[in-house]
Amino acid sequence: GEYESYDFGFGVGFYVNATEEPWKTNYRMYSYVTGELPTVISSNFNVNVGKSAISGHSMGGHGALIAALRNPGKYKCCSVFAPISNPSECPWGQKAFSGYLGDNKSAWKQYDATFTAKEYDGPKLEILLDQ
Repeated sequence: GEYESYDFGFGVGFYVNATEEPWKTNYRMYSYVTGELPTVISSNFNVNVGKSAISGHSMGGHGALIAALRNPGKYKCCSVFAPISNPSECPWGQKAFSGYLGDNKSAWKQYDATFTAKEYDGPKLEILLDQ
């Protein structure tokens, strides 16, 4: 369930759009961070959308990486501190991905920065990564 463990559910969304029940209805953090939140910010504040950046730490750093790498040109830079960078290959990431995305590991690649970095084909993206 949502509150049964520290490494899955509440607070551990891994910045994915879940495809598995019961998570797929409300665990849509990727769409929230890359779509809904920027719209709310630009609608309510005087911002230069053309100079957007994204950052994060640990799991949030991983989310920032996949957001920047999957959306070429949306962000001028991406700054991450101690990001989880290959969740498909670590127990915590495997638990989250199998729970949110199912057991088809090929579906996990779109939310794994190691794979998305290899496939990036966009404009130059400044990435500051500090481990």
